[in-house]
Amino acid sequence: MPGGVMAACEECRALVQALNKVTACFRQLVMSIGGSSDSLNLREELRRTRRRARELVGTIRGRLTSALRDGGALMRERRADFERLWVAFASCLEQLEADMRRALELARIFPLNMPRRALVQTGMSGGTSGLAARALSTHSLRHCDASEHSEETDLLALQKDLIEVGETIAEMENKVNVPRWSIVAIEEPGAELRSTAIGGGTSAGMLNVDARRRRTCRLSRRLAALLFTMIILLAVVLSVCVAKFA
Repeated sequence: MPGGVMAACEECRALVQALNKVTACFRQLVMSIGGSSDSLNLREELRRTRRRARELVGTIRGRLTSALRDGGALMRERRADFERLWVAFASCLEQLEADMRRALELARIFPLNMPRRALVQTGMSGGTSGLAARALSTHSLRHCDASEHSEETDLLALQKDLIEVGETIAEMENKVNVPRWSIVAIEEPGAELRSTAIGGGTSAGMLNVDARRRRTCRLSRRLAALLFTMIILLAVVLSVCVAKFA
């Protein structure tokens, strides 16, 4: 098997894993929009994460498309691996599209440049909240115009990125036809969780404790069954002896 094809497959696998992590990070950030932790810093982090995801999508799409559309004999040896990566990439894209749509809706409902009520309340009230409100109003006077402009620009950019992701998904389905039902997994269900548990001492310890508990439970049931059988046999023997000597 040529080393170049294997290296390309491993590189694509690393890129897909990176996109998976970035997508998960973006999803976690989207869940904070409208909450007590929502701020300009959060929106900026969302922009950076979305930009990183867009860069990864462009790179992965080009490499997987060129690899799967190559009909050479060398490519057929690794085609199954590339198809699995293609399906994983498509799943990340669908999740990213859904989270971007949710981010767009939440950003429109909870703009930063207007008075709003956070979804998660901090519990502050009375004089303390009044002092915090005055401090926040002073901050907003300084950043109101820039915040409003950047927020409108970000909404337009987010809408554009959402359209591009949808077009990418449609383009993938047209250029390369990889039926998801035809993909065969090479690992058993939960293999990633087990590998993570082996790598981490805490999770591995929990698995070992669970295994020991199961073995102890099975042994206890066997001992209980054996003891019950011995009691029954002893009762039968005693009844026979009593009947014989009566």
